[in-house]
Amino acid sequence: MTTPTSQTVYTESDIINVATEAGRLLLLGGAESFRIEETVEHIGKSLGLPLTCYVTMTAVVVSANNGVETKLVKAGISGFNLQTVDRVNSLSRDLVAGTISPDAFYVAIDDLKQRVVDFPLAVKVLSAGLVAMAPSLIGQGTGLDFVLMFFAGIIGYLCYVMTDRYSKTPYAPEFIGGFGIGLFVLMSHSLLSGSSSLSIILGAVMPLVPGLAMTNAIREIIMGDVLSGLVRSINALLVVSSLVTGVWLALEIVNFV
Repeated sequence: MTTPTSQTVYTESDIINVATEAGRLLLLGGAESFRIEETVEHIGKSLGLPLTCYVTMTAVVVSANNGVETKLVKAGISGFNLQTVDRVNSLSRDLVAGTISPDAFYVAIDDLKQRVVDFPLAVKVLSAGLVAMAPSLIGQGTGLDFVLMFFAGIIGYLCYVMTDRYSKTPYAPEFIGGFGIGLFVLMSHSLLSGSSSLSIILGAVMPLVPGLAMTNAIREIIMGDVLSGLVRSINALLVVSSLVTGVWLALEIVNFV
């Protein structure tokens, strides 16, 4: 997609390209299918070309209502990047409201395409540790449980990130993350008395549990996107199964040793 200047005349192909790219970014960020379709169609209407959009878990299809051109882009099943979703939604609302020009919208979408918006790794690792501590507030855990949950959550998230970086095997990051959590917690339990291994494991896996995916799956089924909702549900169940399998394998290894 070329970045247009202020003198650019937007062709049907240009509008479909930028709308499809916006839809792809939303899909990669984890947005719901029905919201992606609405956003893409609003973008087309604001740019003077009524569009029809259809979204699955791995593809965005955009077609001009009064034309012959149709575009399909594939996007593999990924995680969630709510910053990207928020940025694209804000840009589309500004375009519809007329607070930004079509030129600025083109430039902003192209910039998002080239540069992924994300938090620094250190912030995400620290957040994983803090999230892991939250369940102990409900269960009134001990001070030792708090500390072990924090470090177990960090270790599990680091295992997940490193595996995801170097392996393309589906669900391997969740499996290794669960294995790292289980191994750390069980070894800590054998060395430190007074800790509750079950509570610590339940807290440590929270950063890796696909809660947002489950919520989106339910919302999509309610909104009538049954196919996408079922795919998201199955994907979330496989993620949870991978986590549990990793923890179980660590438990078996520690018991065997």
